[in-house]
Amino acid sequence: MSFAVSGDAYDRFMGRYSRRLAPAFADFAGVEAGQRVLDVGCGSGVLTEELAGRVGAEQVSGVDPSPLLAACAERVPGAELKQGKAEALPWPDDSFDAAIAQLVIHFMDDPAAGVSEMARVTRPGGVVAASSWDFSGGMEMLRLYWETARELDHDLSGESRSFGNLEELDALWRELGLEDVEAGPLEVSAGYQDFDELWGTFLLGVGPAGEYVVSLPADRQETLREEYRRRLGEPTGALTLSARAWAARGRVPA
Repeated sequence: MSFAVSGDAYDRFMGRYSRRLAPAFADFAGVEAGQRVLDVGCGSGVLTEELAGRVGAEQVSGVDPSPLLAACAERVPGAELKQGKAEALPWPDDSFDAAIAQLVIHFMDDPAAGVSEMARVTRPGGVVAASSWDFSGGMEMLRLYWETARELDHDLSGESRSFGNLEELDALWRELGLEDVEAGPLEVSAGYQDFDELWGTFLLGVGPAGEYVVSLPADRQETLREEYRRRLGEPTGALTLSARAWAARGRVPA
């Protein structure tokens, strides 16, 4: 399992990006006081914490299939958390004012079924929203990593779960009959004190990128490291990497 890691490991690898994305994504989804909100694929609780700050922890629910759910419970005490998958949400119809999924839809086994479930548990007029990194060019840290890995390993497909570009998200929301559909980019960035800090986050084994690198023998890890550093411009000090997410939202028909 790519996310059978500690909450701290996730936060050091991807959390530095998702923490910056969470407020922008919550704004995009229109989350505000008075709502009951579901965080689908809540993981270590980065978005869950942002939602709790807006509506109160008692008004937030979260679901995730991974052991990261324990980190979410520590981060957001008082939130209702359940183990489960997006394709079979353990709540009745019309339970929430909004169901949102940050950086999760490309990991769903069946994105259409997952978003349909999100719509089912959201009341008529409520919002269903999701975001995914722009893997084709806008997520600098992962794009350059997978380009490097594929150059060195021609049998590697790279980031295989790539559903979630702008056109796919927009089309799926419309195909499922959601109304007032909007889709667009959300831009963030994250900093590292040096390249060693950046590379060290891959060695934590988080997600497909981390899972791949820790599976390599030491000599191939070192080759990947040096080529990745070269593609980043051989940074010698602090560096900042940009990241673009695509986001879609729509309303459940009345």
